[in-house]
Amino acid sequence: MEPAERSKKRLQPWIEAAVHFSLCFAVGALAALAPLAATRAPSAAYIRASFNNAQRAVAAAPAPPPVPDLGLLLVVTTTRPDGGMAQDASLARLAHTLRHVAPPLLWIVVGAENRTATARAVRVLRGTGVIFRHLTYDARNFTGADADAGDEEDHQRNVALGHIERHRLNGVVHFASASSIYDLRFFQELRQTRGFAAWPVATISPAEQRITVEGPTCNLSQITGWYSRDSSTNETQRTSTSMGAVDTSASNRNSSSEPLKINISGIGFRSSMLWNSERSFTMRNSSAGAAQDFIQIVQQMAIEGENKLKGITSECSESRIMLWHLDMQRFTLIPEGQETQQQRSLVVRDEDKPTT
Repeated sequence: MEPAERSKKRLQPWIEAAVHFSLCFAVGALAALAPLAATRAPSAAYIRASFNNAQRAVAAAPAPPPVPDLGLLLVVTTTRPDGGMAQDASLARLAHTLRHVAPPLLWIVVGAENRTATARAVRVLRGTGVIFRHLTYDARNFTGADADAGDEEDHQRNVALGHIERHRLNGVVHFASASSIYDLRFFQELRQTRGFAAWPVATISPAEQRITVEGPTCNLSQITGWYSRDSSTNETQRTSTSMGAVDTSASNRNSSSEPLKINISGIGFRSSMLWNSERSFTMRNSSAGAAQDFIQIVQQMAIEGENKLKGITSECSESRIMLWHLDMQRFTLIPEGQETQQQRSLVVRDEDKPTT
């Protein structure tokens, strides 16, 4: 019997400790619940009801205004094979303008099919931070004395428009020169284009010391014709879309009878017109060679006029200009160590002059 009594004596302290611990735990729990009972803490039912009320309040609140759906801008820029560093500087300046335009925007740059020139242009474009596509064309057809710079630029625009039509890039097309300067509000209004739009463009020629302003004449926002004003002669040439001819009245002091040529940077249009308009369908099916001449379609729509022709501003004001073009003189850098015959003759002529 002694071993049993001895084991009971050993367990007794542990039993007393367990009872003491249980009493302390119960007292502590009651002490913790006492302040909550005194302050009337919310019950689970109260919390659930408050949550339901908050949900009903959120459901009854007015919905936030919808985020505006900004349409895609398709900005097309042509480049010259011999542009060099001056062209790089112009592209960089235009790129920093496009970076401030709200997306989506796609910059389509067209250059000559040359490995060195392409690598250089792509390197410049990648550093701009603007989403771009670089397209190339065969420039061998535009070399020689008979080459026309205007025809080459139109061919580059056709390359860009063909790419837009082939991939069905739906947006507003704008032809931006690398040397153009913009008011950023221009792009905001350009996005409102639903068919065909036009605006005035000021061309500044420092070498000739003159400014030429070209743009649409309007009745409210409807385009009724085109005008060109030369600051050097103060003459204005006007063309009516309904007449398709130049106004040569005495008030305009203009003796020219040739049709007015529209600045391509002063017009924009929905790209869907390239594949949806009846004019595009007729021209592309008239002959195989006309299928890729999209720029001719655009120029005809602008000159002949349609019901969809509208000015980019509500009043189509001739005095509100948001696009300027700098007509800078082109020059060619002469490699070091090479002299032209003209330079050598100048040196000889200077040596022949008598000294005083």
